[in-house]
Amino acid sequence: MCKYFFTTGYFFLLYLNLVVSATASESIVSAEQVTGQPVMPEPLTLEYALSQASRTTSAEIMNYSAQRQMALADQDLVTSEQGIYAHINGRLRYVEPSSILPDDATNDNKISLDISKRLYDFGQTSSRIEASVEKLASVEALYTDFISKRTIDILQAYFNVLLADIVYNHANETMAVYYVRMDKFRSRAELGQISDIDLLKVENDYRKTFRERNQASSDQRTTRFQLARLINPGQLSAELDKPDMEQLQQLSVKRKLDDVEKLYQLAYKHNPRIISLDHQLKSAQLNRQAFQSEKYPIISAHIQAAEYEREFGSSDKFRAGIEITVPLYQAGQENAKIKRASAQVMEIQSKKLQITQDLEQKILELWLKISNLKQQFSDPDFTLEYRDLYLDRSRALYELEVTSDLGDAMVELTQAQLFKAQVLFELAISWAKLDSLIGNSMNYYE
Repeated sequence: MCKYFFTTGYFFLLYLNLVVSATASESIVSAEQVTGQPVMPEPLTLEYALSQASRTTSAEIMNYSAQRQMALADQDLVTSEQGIYAHINGRLRYVEPSSILPDDATNDNKISLDISKRLYDFGQTSSRIEASVEKLASVEALYTDFISKRTIDILQAYFNVLLADIVYNHANETMAVYYVRMDKFRSRAELGQISDIDLLKVENDYRKTFRERNQASSDQRTTRFQLARLINPGQLSAELDKPDMEQLQQLSVKRKLDDVEKLYQLAYKHNPRIISLDHQLKSAQLNRQAFQSEKYPIISAHIQAAEYEREFGSSDKFRAGIEITVPLYQAGQENAKIKRASAQVMEIQSKKLQITQDLEQKILELWLKISNLKQQFSDPDFTLEYRDLYLDRSRALYELEVTSDLGDAMVELTQAQLFKAQVLFELAISWAKLDSLIGNSMNYYE
């Protein structure tokens, strides 16, 4: 009979915690709906979460858009140098004419329309235009990097929520087991069968598991907040759809890992940051070429139509001509610009070398980590299978009233599930990071 009450109390405590969790989840959802923001699907799916990686309201995408707009503005500004410039010039002037002039009018007003166009500058403008194109390409190359990093953050946050739920279930079951054990020891203490020290130890163990359960509950809320911040700020998802673990295992565990040297070569060609730096390098080199061209003449066409209040022999109604501007001395400005551009080229080259070295190190670390996790993953399967058998045995023995360690078996099973999920999720994240470094698509996680 005593055994019956212990077991009943154990399951009642589990049920009570589930009810409390469900009530809290409902309150979260209702609080979210009053914000007026689009409500996330319930349960939240990994596919929907990953689709929010390109959300335009995110800080990363807004930063990219700002950089792209500035690059486009610079390109338009440089391109305008090859366009036609038109000005209306007006003049209001009173004069006291010389006595020797035939026209003694004091009104010397003038209005003119001046049109000019640069015809040839020995590649100065064309180099700047090409440099602006490379600068824009450099910014656009980083868009893929922004999206891949956000995808990894969302994937990590999603898995963190799933792990937090498993940890909570494990902590909840552990607390229930210790509660039943503490209740049993209190009954034995009243009968004088155990000492106060033994009872105090069990009570301390229960308090410890109670604190761990509360911390696990807080982690559930924190991880959900972090996920919501990435995909839809202000909303917390009460429930997450667990991805197909078998499919995830096929995508992560069964996936072939190429040689590290092959991964290096892929990164050199397809890494977004490397591609961006290559465009930056070309842009700096073209700017240096444009500064070098400033030493050469500039040929321009000019047209003017004018009206004068006082007319003289030099007061032409219409003028058209070609002008050649030959720079003779610029106080060393052209050399200073060339030196500065050369320094920028060296700076970008050194940055690319540093990023390449860091990239190789990260790829190697991920390669080793994935190799170890793939090898390690065979162990949790065996452990989980043992826990399943242990749980079945415990249920059978409980039905025969031989023992009552069903709670311990459930704790063991949950712990094994947690270990398997941790390894599998960590492997999936490592693959995602590796794909990001080598410029590979991560859409298969959807």
